[in-house]
Amino acid sequence: MGYCILSVREIRRSLQEAFVDFDASIHASNSFSCHLISFTSTLIIPAMDQSGDHASGSELRRLFQLSRRFGVFKTLSVCLGTLDDRHLRSFDRRYRVRTSGHLELSKTSFDSSKLRHATSYGAVNAWAFRNLLKELNLPKRLRFADLGCGLGRACILAAEYGFEKVTGVELAHELCVVARENMSRCRLTPSAVSSVSIVQADVLDYCEHTEDDIFFIYRAFSLEFFRTVRKKLAEIAAYQNKSVTLIYTERLSWPPSHEVRELSDDHAFRKIYETSMLGQAFYVHQCGTQF
Repeated sequence: MGYCILSVREIRRSLQEAFVDFDASIHASNSFSCHLISFTSTLIIPAMDQSGDHASGSELRRLFQLSRRFGVFKTLSVCLGTLDDRHLRSFDRRYRVRTSGHLELSKTSFDSSKLRHATSYGAVNAWAFRNLLKELNLPKRLRFADLGCGLGRACILAAEYGFEKVTGVELAHELCVVARENMSRCRLTPSAVSSVSIVQADVLDYCEHTEDDIFFIYRAFSLEFFRTVRKKLAEIAAYQNKSVTLIYTERLSWPPSHEVRELSDDHAFRKIYETSMLGQAFYVHQCGTQF
């Protein structure tokens, strides 16, 4: 049975408090942990969604598996991240954009022959990715590409970080249109906005001629296509005699997905960093020569 303990206003107020100066305090501040624990402890899981339906059995099993593997705090952080992205949309409010939610690509002009390799759009947790870039501290002279950029959230954060050039690659025309609108009105400096290009193209076609250094993927592809992309990135590194960085991310899960296991076993890539924040897991690998 599901319960709804807090009103929408109370939930929003609790999360607004939790997100104050989030990027500066996610690791160092005990106050954030206190806010999160206080908020989530008042919720009984499974909770009811907006339609009034109970959480599915598969979702409950996933939460149980996560709690056994990662503990209560990280499991509740998955719920918090999902609640924020689907309902509160704090990133969109702060940056004056539209990047939240979930969209089936079959409802767009996406090439139907390629739907078996990419089926839906969902945005990376903004606060987790923002903090990851700060932790990695990658040289800002590098060029960043989001392969399957959707509505452009990761591109906004990469531009804010300060990469010299940021490119979002997306095949669906409708998503490219919204992503460009987001760039034109987001709360970034003019120089940061000017560094971003949204390109409507097939990812493999784009990779044929790119000179980018950092490639971001949020589980946008099928396992088969992901293998092809990794092979292409390794070829880029070898041909251009440089190091290429792959930031692969997906929602925190257990056991690890096939994509994560294959990436870990891919001898062309070496892992340099792995972490999870707010229910988002990040796997950072490199191939080619050292920086």
